[in-house]
Amino acid sequence: MTGFGRGSAGRSKNKINVEIRTVNSRFFEFKVRGIILEPTIERTVKEYIGSSLERGNVHLLIEYGNSQNGQSMIFNKDRFEKIQNILRDIHIEYGQRLNLSDIISTNDLLASNEVEINNTKNLMKAIEVSLKQVNEMRISEGEQIQVDTLERLNNLTSLLEKIDDISKQYSSAKHELLQEKISTLLGDKTLDQNRLIQEVAYFIERADITEEIVRIRSHFNQFRFYLDLDEPVGRRLNFLIQEIGREINTIGSKSPMTEVTNCVIEIKDELEKIREQIQNIL
Repeated sequence: MTGFGRGSAGRSKNKINVEIRTVNSRFFEFKVRGIILEPTIERTVKEYIGSSLERGNVHLLIEYGNSQNGQSMIFNKDRFEKIQNILRDIHIEYGQRLNLSDIISTNDLLASNEVEINNTKNLMKAIEVSLKQVNEMRISEGEQIQVDTLERLNNLTSLLEKIDDISKQYSSAKHELLQEKISTLLGDKTLDQNRLIQEVAYFIERADITEEIVRIRSHFNQFRFYLDLDEPVGRRLNFLIQEIGREINTIGSKSPMTEVTNCVIEIKDELEKIREQIQNIL
């Protein structure tokens, strides 16, 4: 889920400003901008942020001083020349020409004059404040997604009950339709009621969707249960959506009734909207 937070710690020239931005991602992806951290400190910061956010594309901006202008950036000439040499060697040895932009970004060629974090305690404190704001935004977004998803789930339940009602009327309607058609074909000949009942039973069995409806109801109940849990449930919900989709497809292929087909189309449309929302939660 998306989130933004900004925190500060320390005073004067030792003041550290931290900004965290997150967008949705299937995995935890972490990038640092601004001040370059030592590998050990960066690893600690990454683990700390990862334990709180768990998943998402996370951008961490670190600045020194009371404003953004408090930190000066310089061009990393040595790094640029080394990369250029590597690209030249690749072209000579393999005949493959690569552009500089294919492998690095602008930030890779910029360095800060103030490369050391003198007070990791202030850094972690600023990150803590920023993380709190990020999580508050993510929780708020999650609550809105929950409300929207429950509304759509209620709509799906109504459509499923409509399908159930229509399918229950199919038996008697099919019996009358077949009787009328066969009577027309036979003319004055006597209609064998036992044979008619057998034919109706055959059609009803082929179009029976009771099993699918029962399973979908069970999936709906599980879905509501998972939405109330205070833990990551995104993958489980995504699995349930896939299972509901399979059952709905089966109903669509079994039922010959136009009314049921229309309901199936509406359900699949709602499911897709729910699926898109679920991609944004843990």
